[in-house]
Amino acid sequence: MRVKSLHIVLSALAILALTSSLALARGGMGGGQGGQGSCPGMGGGWGQLSPEKQAAFQKLHDAFAAKTAQLRADLGVKMAELNALSVAATPDQAKIDAVTKQIGDLQAKLLSERTQFRIQVSKEVGAGVAGGGCPGMGGYHGGGCQ
Repeated sequence: MRVKSLHIVLSALAILALTSSLALARGGMGGGQGGQGSCPGMGGGWGQLSPEKQAAFQKLHDAFAAKTAQLRADLGVKMAELNALSVAATPDQAKIDAVTKQIGDLQAKLLSERTQFRIQVSKEVGAGVAGGGCPGMGGYHGGGCQ
């Protein structure tokens, strides 16, 4: 009889643990819904544009993305190289320093291109449109939600 009671209590505790973990489950950091409105509370910039302005922004964005594609790819390669150097059995600090400098140079070039893109968007589409990290915030992936 005592064993049967123990099984009932353990089963009840297991069910309680399972249901409470499901009740407390939630999305990870960010919690965005994805897509154009993935930055809760940050909408407005993109949605306030006329279809013509949206098309103009998209054209500028596509040109920016094409212009910086190789730069972003090179940056990804250097980041992977830095990671490999950092976790090597015997890390070579001189190589790590050299790759770190190369990454900094690539990031500086990308920031310069991004700044030029934002200036161009401000002139041609409107101020504040390229200011955030999501289309709903009014910008390219410059920060915020990505």
